[in-house]
Amino acid sequence: MQYFPIFVDTQQLNVLVVGGGEVATRKIELLLKSEACVSVVSPDLSSEIQEFVKSGRVTHIDGFFDESMLEGRQLVFVATANEALNAQISRCAKALNVMANVVDSQELCHFITPSIIDRSPMVYAISSEGKAPVLVRYWRERLESLIPLNLGKIADFSGSKRQIIKDAFTDGNKRRRFWERFFSAGDSDSVGKLEGLFNRLFREEQATQTVDGELYVVQVTNDAQMLSLGALRHMQQSDIALLDNDIDGQVVELVRRDANVANLDANEPLNQVGDLLADNQRVCILTTKPVDEFVELCLHFESDYLIRRFNSALSIG
Repeated sequence: MQYFPIFVDTQQLNVLVVGGGEVATRKIELLLKSEACVSVVSPDLSSEIQEFVKSGRVTHIDGFFDESMLEGRQLVFVATANEALNAQISRCAKALNVMANVVDSQELCHFITPSIIDRSPMVYAISSEGKAPVLVRYWRERLESLIPLNLGKIADFSGSKRQIIKDAFTDGNKRRRFWERFFSAGDSDSVGKLEGLFNRLFREEQATQTVDGELYVVQVTNDAQMLSLGALRHMQQSDIALLDNDIDGQVVELVRRDANVANLDANEPLNQVGDLLADNQRVCILTTKPVDEFVELCLHFESDYLIRRFNSALSIG
């Protein structure tokens, strides 16, 4: 990964755009979706940028770029047709620890901007590190058709209830499982039904004294694409992944990012798994062996805990 993806707090951002043409216009339009302070330097401005300046959304510096204009900035977008000037600004920005993006000159860039799907506050960023822009556009179009337009309202609603859940449930596992139930419920994609759904699930969760552990046994191969959707979903909701033997790194990456990862104890697996289940953990065993080899282990716990078994192609438990 050459380019590390981050989301920057734009309330703290002072941005300079060099250039006033069509490309600069597109950059400014994107920046104005954020809360950044935006200035543009150019003797000539497109009609769109002129309107932004008149409305007070953009500050215009009428003239040509000077190094002093980078003082106090965190980012600079360079959108001119002058290659020598673009290179000069990139060098100046680097010397002053200002991050520069030079349009259509990736070798002069200190950062690149991804393709964005905006469902604020849900925002999706897609990048090929500049290697396959058409592929990025293809996947953005596919994802645009799959991600609900009202997802931002759903995220806003859950944000407004987050403190209520945090105050009511001190156990982090219980909080996480409440939200998993909430977002997977059929009514969670209907904004008008969110309040009723939240109240019902909240009452149910309050009536539940404990969160029980669960055990998933997933047979994997070196081809992560062979995982069933059910196996993938359970891997991503696990609290800890136990690796039975050499598991491909790409498969381990599919486990929930904040989950713990450890080796399965070949000598005392019952004790290891039993302790984790007793601690109300969702335990996922990743193995290249047939899941039938774990029947005895599963039978040992099935009277007290939820057990799921998956082979490399489909659920069998």
